[in-house]
Amino acid sequence: MRLNPFSSRRPEEKAPTRPIVDAHETDGEHITLTAALHSLLETLPQSYSGRENIRLLCDAIVGASSHLRFVWVGFCKGDSGDVEPYAAVGQCLEECSHWNLPSNCFDAAGPSSQAFPDDMESQLRLGGLFAPWLNAPNAATVSSALSIPLRSEKASLRGMIVFYADSKDYFAGVDVSLFQAFCHVAEIIWKQSNLMHMLTQKAQQDPLTGLMNRRHTVQTLEKQMAHAERADEPLSILICRIKDFNKLNDVYGWLASDAILAAFSKDINLQLRSQDAGGRWTGIEFLYILPDTNDEQAQTLAKGIQDYFLRHPVTVKNWSIRLALTVGIATYSKQIIGVDDFILHANQSMDAISDELPS
Repeated sequence: MRLNPFSSRRPEEKAPTRPIVDAHETDGEHITLTAALHSLLETLPQSYSGRENIRLLCDAIVGASSHLRFVWVGFCKGDSGDVEPYAAVGQCLEECSHWNLPSNCFDAAGPSSQAFPDDMESQLRLGGLFAPWLNAPNAATVSSALSIPLRSEKASLRGMIVFYADSKDYFAGVDVSLFQAFCHVAEIIWKQSNLMHMLTQKAQQDPLTGLMNRRHTVQTLEKQMAHAERADEPLSILICRIKDFNKLNDVYGWLASDAILAAFSKDINLQLRSQDAGGRWTGIEFLYILPDTNDEQAQTLAKGIQDYFLRHPVTVKNWSIRLALTVGIATYSKQIIGVDDFILHANQSMDAISDELPS
């Protein structure tokens, strides 16, 4: 375990409120932390919320020891900037204006301890694991910190748990493997949460296009309709149907036809805004939800999409294929009752929108 060059002694005026951990107390800490770990493993809920379960883990750690004053958990991408806490539990939260840690203190090699700096000059240039006290170094009521990396399956994402104690000898006296065991639990929670998120996404996506599937499209549209009703904001939908798609299938084959649908889905997203959401409604129909869009704006967008695909063929293998679209729109009003009625209005408008070539 590597030690930071900062001295492990504390200024006299900020002496630890508790004595240095002796052998007898070390045994007690080991017992209570082990009991907390076992209890955590027995009671940890199998929820989708990784953040909630990580916070429960931090609560269990802090609650098991009279010396541990704070537990900080964070994740970061890249090497620059500060990292906000994913979870932060303990009394020290009140001592600083923020609990961000610099990403360059993340160490993936293994456990690393750091002591609070002794002299005022070092305190004024606090860094690493004690960076949160940068603005008020004399406020710190901790003497030492132990950081342990969290292993991620993604190379670009790093995680770390930092334990803060009120005694400079605490982490030397208590078996570090106990804290590593807590970290292994955190890794399991993290990976389980990511897996559940991935499975949920897969269950909501159309596998060919990556758009929302029909069920998720209905759920999203219901939420947007409720929001439009509450906020009194405009909401429109747009349905696109690829004309004569059966002919494309006959000419190019079903594999190429699938590639055409995927290419179309990708290209149309370039014509939409980031807040617009799209779903695959039927095999050759796509429904787009347009928040804060009135009827006139939806009509303009519909015509623009038709013109775009007539002028810009989709590219599939060695073919450039020009697509003609039938487009229908509808704008939400209080006269529309439910999702089915909303979509019916859009389907009825298809024939009213010209799909002729631009002059």
